[in-house]
This record gives sequence, C-alpha cells and structure tokens, in this order.
Amino acid sequence: MFFFLSKLIWFFIQPLGLVLLALLLATAGFLYRSRRLARRLVIALTLAYGAACILPVGDLMILPLENRFAKPQQLPATVEGIIVLGGAELNVLSGARGEPMLNGNAERLFAALDLARRFPEAQIVFSGGLGDPWNGIPPQSDIFRDVMLMAGVPEERLVLEGQARNTDENVLLLKQMVQPQDGQNWVVVTSAYHMPRAMGLFAKAGWKVVPWPVDYRGLPPMLLPRTDLVEQVDVLNVAVHEWIGLVAYWTTGRIDTLFPGP
Repeated sequence: MFFFLSKLIWFFIQPLGLVLLALLLATAGFLYRSRRLARRLVIALTLAYGAACILPVGDLMILPLENRFAKPQQLPATVEGIIVLGGAELNVLSGARGEPMLNGNAERLFAALDLARRFPEAQIVFSGGLGDPWNGIPPQSDIFRDVMLMAGVPEERLVLEGQARNTDENVLLLKQMVQPQDGQNWVVVTSAYHMPRAMGLFAKAGWKVVPWPVDYRGLPPMLLPRTDLVEQVDVLNVAVHEWIGLVAYWTTGRIDTLFPGP
C-alpha cells in the first residue's frame, strides 16, 4: 500500500503536477465565474514557476543531499560486494526497443564497472525490479545484467534481485539474499542525492556499508545560473522528490532520522 500511495501522491505534488493542478483550478474558476480567484492562481503560478526556472532553487535544495556523504578517499583493501541500487534502467523503453536503455542515472552503472575492475573478486549485487506500478517489463535487474554482460563482466559475478519496487525494499530484500556477515566490506553505489535515504535504510537494517556516491546534479553557488530551463526544472524535480522521500520514510519509521548522515 505504501508503494502505490507514494506513487499516486507524488504524481500530484511534484512541481509539474502542481502546475497542472493550478491550471485546472484556474480553468474551473473562469468557467464558474470565479475570475478573481482564477487570476490570482495564474499570477501565483507564473511567479512561482518563473522563479523556479530562473533562480537556482533546485541547486540549493539538492546540494545538501549530494554533499551529505563524501566519497571516501580510500576504499578497504578487500571488498566482498559492490551494491548497485536500481534507477538508471528504463523498463518500458528497453522492452519496446529490445535492448538496454538507460536514463540520466547511468553513472551508477559506470561506477559499478569501475569498482568491479578494481575489485575483481567482489560480487556485483544489484537490486531493482518494477519501480513503475503500471509498467515494468523487463525488470531493472534484467537490464542491468544485459549491460554488465555487454561490458564483459562474467555472469557468475552477478547477484541480481529483481522484485524490489523502492529503496526500502532494495535494502530489505538484498539483506535477505546476500546475508552479510560482520567484518565484511560492502560498497553501495547510488546517485549522490539519493545516498542519505539509502544509508539511512542500511543503518536501520543493521547493515554497515561504505557509500560511493555518483551522478551529481547540483551546481555550486559560485557558478553561473543554468541556461537550460528544462535542466533547471529537472534538478528541482529530483530535489523535491528526494526531500519528500526522506520525510515519508522518517514519518513511517523506515529511517531513524530525517536527514541521515555519516
């Protein structure tokens, strides 16, 4: 139930969803002679969305997430497993085209390949299934496997979990599958903005892991504003989604603190 509710609520409260909702309310106002209310909604929508497109709101929101866990300067000498969390794989498009298709989170897979080369004895453990409640064939795990095999990774090194639908299930199902032991070293690869929530879940599960954040999106404040408005809105969308995810996981007891840290 939590999974479906989270997807439904996010559809309406994401930035573009709020724009759509405001436009629908404004249209209803014009149709039912509430023109003053409709005008106010349109003005508020224009100002808010314009500010989000021009000002670095998304960067200011995403940078604290991305900077929460620094990439370690040195990894342990031995690593039992490299954990890669799903999110870079496009299920529906991959199924339609008959080949692996990736999104902007593809750096997770590049990092996994780099770590696999550096630690040739380590297992490459992936978790990702049907993240879309309406579509999801093939599962993310199949796409990940295909990419790894195309890159020359031996299939016997892969440990694939293909049922998880969100980060909470990623951690719980992986722990049941690999049964980590005390003293082992496991490295977690995911997007930097996603690392606080992931590390909070691993801590809640009692699984000590080493963070390996990748896929940075936020621009430091000293740099010039973005000229690509679509990219600006995309960063805002990602940041809002992740902060809402932290709040939802904290209020439902899935993580112990609102903003997990080192």
